[in-house]
Amino acid sequence: TEAVLWGAFIEQHLEELGGSAKVAALVTTNDFGAAYESGFKAFLAQSPNADKIEYVTERVEPSAVNLKDPMTTIAAGEPDVFIGMLVGTPCSQAMTESAENGMNEAVAYKFISSVCKSSSFVGRDKVGEASDGWWVVGGGQKDINAPTYEDDAFIQWGQEVVRAAGHDPSTSGSFGSGLFYYWAYVQALRIAGELPGGLTRTNFLLAARTMDMTHPYLLEGIRFNFDGNADAYAVEGSDVSRYDAAQQAWVQDGPIIDLSGQSDNCAWDASAGICG
Repeated sequence: TEAVLWGAFIEQHLEELGGSAKVAALVTTNDFGAAYESGFKAFLAQSPNADKIEYVTERVEPSAVNLKDPMTTIAAGEPDVFIGMLVGTPCSQAMTESAENGMNEAVAYKFISSVCKSSSFVGRDKVGEASDGWWVVGGGQKDINAPTYEDDAFIQWGQEVVRAAGHDPSTSGSFGSGLFYYWAYVQALRIAGELPGGLTRTNFLLAARTMDMTHPYLLEGIRFNFDGNADAYAVEGSDVSRYDAAQQAWVQDGPIIDLSGQSDNCAWDASAGICG
């Protein structure tokens, strides 16, 4: 869904970009990067504007010390749009490199993946002001460390849980990811335990695949639901946001987009590393 929304955003801005666009992606060489790229390529394959969008890539190993070489190559190609199909430390490195090689000023739209949304990757203490103006299709998730959610009851509770365990929630965005996944698992376990036969693997799967609830870690308007074997994806919605370094927060651009039930199920092809 995230890759589809990247494509839709680019299509909507083609006229602004002169009627065509060169899109450069930095893709991490693992299943994570392959999933993003296969989704984006699938969008381009069916797009009526495919001939107006040039897609080029550079690749980086997850173990790479830095991104200087591939980011320098991308900058030299003068793209209109950059997409970082990255996770972890490379999220911050992409922003820093873009600030140093001129892409921050030269590239009209720069996207980072939703898993890079956390303040622990884009905050001032990590990248200075380099994240200002970057975009994200953020998956509708809140940020456990963003000042904009400091009054959110679930965020406050989550921070207390993390601190009670002896950790500082500001040190890692993974604490927020933990809250997101934990909540769903706990709900499924509770429901499964109340079904005939109690907590079994079958009941857990049944509970999960029939779940339709309001997730407290998601922005209002993002559905969290499955539908048996017809819809295997809990979240198919997102915010589209732009980072404001002055506020140290992602600022939502436009309404929430929700495509619940619209993504086709697929089988993971382990040999090809793609969902096909």
